[in-house]
Parts: sequence; structure tokens; C-alpha cells
Amino acid sequence: TEADAVASGVEDGVLTIAMECAYAPYNWTQGDDANGAVPISNVPGSYANGYDVQIAQYVANRLGLKLEIYAMEWDSLIPAVNSGAIDAIVAGMSPTAERSEQIDFTDTYYESNLVVIIRK
Repeated sequence: TEADAVASGVEDGVLTIAMECAYAPYNWTQGDDANGAVPISNVPGSYANGYDVQIAQYVANRLGLKLEIYAMEWDSLIPAVNSGAIDAIVAGMSPTAERSEQIDFTDTYYESNLVVIIRK
């Protein structure tokens, strides 16, 4: 499974996850640990929260690992996971064909469709 693949690459008991920490409601930055927020390892004094953070925490808990969140620019997420700098991306990233050539995706945990709403 994907979880086994991530766990086999984690040797220090820590699951390192990256996201922008700036894309609410999926992930955002806040000044304290309220509501289950997790410290952002590369931004001292800041905490990440949102759907992506809570999913990452759930996965880390299920794997028996400590979660570390890293805030990164969107364009650096895929290179970071490919270089081994982080273990995984949890960032509301859609599984496009182009991205699938570079990284493996898990099953989706959120799907949405863009629509235009007009008055009748």
C-alpha cells in the first residue's frame, strides 16, 4: 500500500510532510496550536492547520510516526519529495497526468468540480 511505501522510507520515526500552509481551508498558518494545529518545522513560532494537516496527522498516527510539517512554495513541493527532502506532499494537489509522470498519488480524499452559477 501507499502507507507501507511511505513507512518503509521513514527511518527516524518521523513523517515529513510539505504543503504551502497558505491555502485555506486545506492548509493555513496560524500563531498557536489551537484546534489541533501542528508546528511548522521550518517557520519557528508558526503552526499549520486545515484539512491537509488533519489528514497528515491521521496518517502519521496510524503509522505510529511523529508528524513534521514544512511550509514550501507550491512549485518546490514535487522536487522536494523527489529529492527525498520530505516524505510526502499533502496539499490538495490534483492528480493530473503531468504530475503523475513525476510522482505517485494515493487515492483522493477530496474531489470537487468547478461550476458557474447564474440566475434563472
